[in-house]
Amino acid sequence: MNVIVLDVGTSSMRGSVCNEKGEFLFVRQIKYSPCHGPGGMVEQSPEDFENGLKMILTEIDVFLKTTGNKPEAITLTAQRSSVIPVDKNGKPLCRTIMWQDTRNEGICRELKAQEETIFRLSGAAVNTVFSGEKMRWLKKEHAAIFKKAYKLTNIPEYLMYLMTGNFCTDYTYGSRSHLMNLRNRSWDEELLGIFEIPEGMLCELHAPGSVIGYLKREMALATGLPEGLPVITAGGDQQCAAAGQGMLQEEIASIVLGTGAYLTTMCGSVPDSFSKDMICNCAAVPEKYVIEANVLTCGCAFDWFLREFYDWDGEIDYQKINHFLEMAYQRDTECIVLPYFQGRSTPHWNPRARAVFSGISLQSGRNDFLKALLEGIFLEIDNNIEQMRQYSPIKRAFISGGLTRGAIINQIQADIYGIPLQKAKNEETTTLGALLVTLYSLGEIQALEEGFLRIAQSDFERYEPKPEKVAFYAKKREQMNEFYKKIYE
Repeated sequence: MNVIVLDVGTSSMRGSVCNEKGEFLFVRQIKYSPCHGPGGMVEQSPEDFENGLKMILTEIDVFLKTTGNKPEAITLTAQRSSVIPVDKNGKPLCRTIMWQDTRNEGICRELKAQEETIFRLSGAAVNTVFSGEKMRWLKKEHAAIFKKAYKLTNIPEYLMYLMTGNFCTDYTYGSRSHLMNLRNRSWDEELLGIFEIPEGMLCELHAPGSVIGYLKREMALATGLPEGLPVITAGGDQQCAAAGQGMLQEEIASIVLGTGAYLTTMCGSVPDSFSKDMICNCAAVPEKYVIEANVLTCGCAFDWFLREFYDWDGEIDYQKINHFLEMAYQRDTECIVLPYFQGRSTPHWNPRARAVFSGISLQSGRNDFLKALLEGIFLEIDNNIEQMRQYSPIKRAFISGGLTRGAIINQIQADIYGIPLQKAKNEETTTLGALLVTLYSLGEIQALEEGFLRIAQSDFERYEPKPEKVAFYAKKREQMNEFYKKIYE
C-alpha cells in the first residue's frame, strides 16, 4: 500500500510516498517563507501553497509511473491557524493571514470580556494565534473582503478544496479556531455569535482520518495522478507529529522544535479542572484529546542569531554549532534570555512581550549568547511542562524538529526538563503520524500502537539529564521568571 503524504509547514511543503511499512520511497520538499511587516503583520501568497502542491504531486506522479507503483490515497497534515478567505470558486481574495500574525491584538482585548465563555466551550483562552480572532479582525478591518468571502479557510482546507472541490476540515483544525465546541465537536452557536462569524462561512467538520473527497479531474490533469484518488485529512501537523513519535498514551510528552516549539501530551477527555494556562485540542488519535502548549519563537530565533551574529548564510552546519556549544556548555554563565521575539504564548499569553538579553559581562562571548538563547527557549518550554503536569504525570518525552540536530542542544534540553529524552533518527515524525492515521483509517492496521511498532523502524538517540545541571537550571528558570515579572507584570 503506497500513500502520498503531504506535510504543509510554515517554512516548507513536503510530499512523500510511503508504504505500509513506513518506508519512504520518494520525498520532495519545496521551501518558502512568509512576509513580515509592520504592526505584527505576517502574510504569505496562497499561490505558494497551490504551486507547491501541484509541483510536488506532479513529481510524485512521475516517480510512481517510472517505478510502476500505484497510490492508494493522498493524505494531508498541515499548520493549523492561518486564514485564507476565498470566493465560491475557491479563489483567494487576499494574501494568507499567517498564524504568527498579531494584528488582531486589539480584537483579542475586546474579546477578553467573554474569555471565560470562550475558554469553557473551546478549550483555549483568547490569543492572537487562533483563526477565529483572525476572522473577526478581517471582518472589522477589511469588511469588503469579508463581505465577498464565501468561505474562510485555513491552509489545509484550501489545499483539500483544490484537490477535491469540497470545503472540508477536521476536528483538530476546528479546535484551533475558538469556534468549535470541544466536547461535542461541532461549530458552536454561542461561539459563532461572540466572534460574529456565520457558520456557513466555515468548512464541514469531520473526524481526522476521514476521506473528505476524491481527486477531481482538474487536479488529475494538472498533476498526472489518477482522478478519483481518495483524499484523507490526517489532522493538524502537531497532532500528527505527536502520533508519529509514539505519543499514544499518557505520561509521555511530544516536543516539536520547529519555527515555534510545540508541546503535547495525551488525555482521554477534556479535564474538568482545566485552567487557561494551557490549550486543549482534539487529537489525531480517534476520540482522544491533547493538552497543548507552544512557544512562538524557537528555530526562527536560532536562525536569526546565527545569521546576525555568525554571518551564517545557507544550510546550518550542526557539527560546527555543536563545537561552539561544547565550549560554552562547560561554563555556567549568568546570561539570561527572555525568548519572546514575537510575544509570549502559553503559559502566560502576552503578545506585547519582546526578547531581552541580560546578565552580560565583558567576559561574555557570542557562544555564551547562543547557549543562553537556547537555554531561554528551553526554560520557557520547561515552564509549560511544569503546567502540563497538572493534567498528566510527564515522565519522559520525545523530541523532534530542526532544532534537535545537535547533541549538545539536546543534552541542554534534557538537563533543563529534568527527564529522559528520545529522538528518532528518522526525523519525519509528522509524516509518519499522518501515515499512521491513514493506515488505520484504510483498515491496513487494527490499532495505532500496532502500526507504530511497524513503521517506527529507526533507532532512538537517548539523552539523560545530569543531576548537577538539573539543579542549576531549576534555579535559572526561577531567575528568568522573576526577571519577566519585573519587566512585564
